Amino acid sequence: MLINKEKSCLTIIDVQERLTPAVSEPGKVINGCARLLKGAGILGVPTLITEQYPKGLGPSMADIRNAAPEGTPFIAKTTMSALRNDDFGTALAALNKKQVVIAGVEEHICVFQTAVELKEAGYDVFVVADASSSRSAESVAVAEKRFMTENIPLVTVEMVLFEWLRVSGTPEFKEIQAKLVC
Repeated sequence: MLINKEKSCLTIIDVQERLTPAVSEPGKVINGCARLLKGAGILGVPTLITEQYPKGLGPSMADIRNAAPEGTPFIAKTTMSALRNDDFGTALAALNKKQVVIAGVEEHICVFQTAVELKEAGYDVFVVADASSSRSAESVAVAEKRFMTENIPLVTVEMVLFEWLRVSGTPEFKEIQAKLVC
């Protein structure tokens, strides 16, 4: 199944000032999430951003805040799965999208639990491997094996962007190609 921009939304999980620097390859996560957010903005794909206990872990990284499309809600949570947070659940339901593209930290905890619970709730879930991480590479590897056993596809930033696009030659394609493709 391909990711469809009309049927999907993007959720960035907990890419925050006091948490993200501690993960394996923080630059990869920040860059990947920012590219996804910018692409979603160009293509009109709705976005949600969660922040785990922002009082203690700080707000989302500046690059994430700056890349977020205008009007993107930043949802504070203390649950591991974003779906267990009432504000997130309400915001997601209001979008009326069947597909959820997820990226962020920590991949083996909040990203994983959110993805599994979304799948159990009937959503088609895609986890962006090159925009997600955990404090240890081992946790990332184990999480990615579990995603496979849960039948949750792992994708890349470029897979998401080009599946949202589907055709070349459009102004959106040219903008994404020029600004977001490595």
